[in-house]
Amino acid sequence: MRRKRVLIPIGILVAAVGLAVALSQAELLVDIGGRGESMAPAIPACTGRGLAEGFTYRLRDPQRGEIVVFHATGELGSRFTPDANARGRLEKRVIGIPGDSVVGHDGKVFVNGVEADNILTPQFPQVDLTSDEYFVLGDNRTYSQDSRDFGPVPRDTIFARTFLVIWPLANVGAPTYDKNGEPPGGPHCA
Repeated sequence: MRRKRVLIPIGILVAAVGLAVALSQAELLVDIGGRGESMAPAIPACTGRGLAEGFTYRLRDPQRGEIVVFHATGELGSRFTPDANARGRLEKRVIGIPGDSVVGHDGKVFVNGVEADNILTPQFPQVDLTSDEYFVLGDNRTYSQDSRDFGPVPRDTIFARTFLVIWPLANVGAPTYDKNGEPPGGPHCA
């Protein structure tokens, strides 16, 4: 009886770890963040971490306002390129979906002629999205490499959506999207 009390919790722990590893390998549950500041304040700069899940986008396409995770080549401090075959990952907010026209002027982003949010954004030329392209931006627009730099993101590179901030503990919960927020600027990370 005493042996069962010890073996059951150990079995549950081993099963939980095994399940987490399996979900991670299948990109169905992914730990994101911990390096940059482009998604601040939604994902806190430098040490902020989130969890992303890959179930939803097997059933439907990404929607405006969601934070998506996609495969890309490149490293922090260098140029990124969306690439379905890459092992690297980036996390950005969907601003434009297939068929949209996105442009930045007067310090704002416009989608199909309508102001997307009030987050201060440097000017960029109009981009017309095809049937499988998404326009993504970081919330901290001054310190983000995003579709303004590498162009639209093909649908086949997007594999997950961030649904939970897990670090720092003070920020645990669903990531926010303050459409009137001020980008925190930077650089904050060393």
